[in-house]
Amino acid sequence: MDRGSVVVRGDEGLLPRPCNTGIVRDEAPTAEEIAFFEALEELLPGVRDRYHKDSDGSLWMIASYDIPDVGVVHATLRCDFDGTRLRGGLSPSLLNRDDGLRADEAGIDTADDNGLSEEVTDPLAAAVTAAAWFRNRIAAHRQA
Repeated sequence: MDRGSVVVRGDEGLLPRPCNTGIVRDEAPTAEEIAFFEALEELLPGVRDRYHKDSDGSLWMIASYDIPDVGVVHATLRCDFDGTRLRGGLSPSLLNRDDGLRADEAGIDTADDNGLSEEVTDPLAAAVTAAAWFRNRIAAHRQA
């Protein structure tokens, strides 16, 4: 696998940043990714986005949310979106080793009660589904 950089959105726009996993993604976010993430960000402030490209050229992204505990990130929830499906679960390494890997590749169980596995056709509806899943998982984590 080619090691390179990943596109990350920030206040200064889209900039490549070094990444130890994933393939270089020179492409800007797709219209579907933009619609999905803007809607998700409106529904869940504090969510972050990372954009990736598979070796076959497929474009996809991770939306993630860090759950702090006494000022330190305790857990990171992640949700992959590729325009046709959502796959979500708890990152096994706070996105340190699984960024750039799809949820299935990273060993994230998206099928259990804590996971998210949905086929989607509309990015706005996908954002609503993802936001509800994130909020549910955040609430469950805070109650634990």
